[in-house]
Amino acid sequence: MRVGIAGYGNIGRSLVGLVRELEDVDTVGVFTRRDVCDVEKSGVDFYPLSALENTAWDIDVLFLCYGSSSDLPKIAPRLARMYNTVDAYDNHSYIERYKSDMDTAARNGGNVSLISLGWDPGFLSLMRLYAHSFLPNAGVNTFWGRGVSRGHSEALARIDGVRMAVQYTVPCEDALTLATLVSHPFADTERHRRVCYIVADYGREDEIREKVINMEGYFLGYKTEINFITEDEFLRYHTSASHRGRIYALGSSGRYREIKHSLYLDLDMGSNPDLTASIMISGAHAVMKIKKDGRHGAYTLFDVPPSYFAPVKCENVNKYL
Repeated sequence: MRVGIAGYGNIGRSLVGLVRELEDVDTVGVFTRRDVCDVEKSGVDFYPLSALENTAWDIDVLFLCYGSSSDLPKIAPRLARMYNTVDAYDNHSYIERYKSDMDTAARNGGNVSLISLGWDPGFLSLMRLYAHSFLPNAGVNTFWGRGVSRGHSEALARIDGVRMAVQYTVPCEDALTLATLVSHPFADTERHRRVCYIVADYGREDEIREKVINMEGYFLGYKTEINFITEDEFLRYHTSASHRGRIYALGSSGRYREIKHSLYLDLDMGSNPDLTASIMISGAHAVMKIKKDGRHGAYTLFDVPPSYFAPVKCENVNKYL
């Protein structure tokens, strides 16, 4: 399988490293908006992002490694008309709209786009679906963190006057405790608070603070803590890529709901980008199989048979049963 990597941020770098270890996958190149002369070379060829649209490359699957707040909605549909794609679009509130745009683009080009394939949305989404489906009268709560949210950090960095930014998603301890006792689903704003560390242009702190707390789909409605720090503090204390996701699912059965069922999943990541990249690679295998079926358009992992995510060399997925 011949793959391309569009974008050379954290996930793009992780993809380069992971693909290098695979015998059945070759990297055609990394396509970036950065000056290719300034990119730290990693044993692969680098090209301007514009080269993807100006020339039809021999690429089986193109990984789209851009942020969800503004880049992917603009860039991804254009590329989906020309290539089969996999992305990790992670703005839960707008996935349906994004999928519709990608479906139109991919069908127009006769291609397949697998969207929102990361650890969440993605891996944990599948666990939530199974919990809701398999546990009787299930109530399911997901908690993220404490960890760095790639999408929220990117949204902060897009604000005019912000030089560097990171956002930590932090679970609310009271909600964590209650989720082990009651099946009532909590609102996302009840489950989490958001902690931001920002390096800002001098004198623009108040302006930036106002934009952050009113940002729909990211911070509006959440308890949000904003800390303005120096660049030295940022580089010293805020470069970790770790994250965590937990699912609490409680069900009940019996005449009086006296029989209890519970599921607890704890995903602890040393590197958010590395795990996301690994999941996207499994998505590339799925895209090739969907294409072989003669189908086109945009899909989430809910639309794909689980066996499609297995590597080509996996001859019998039933061994995992």
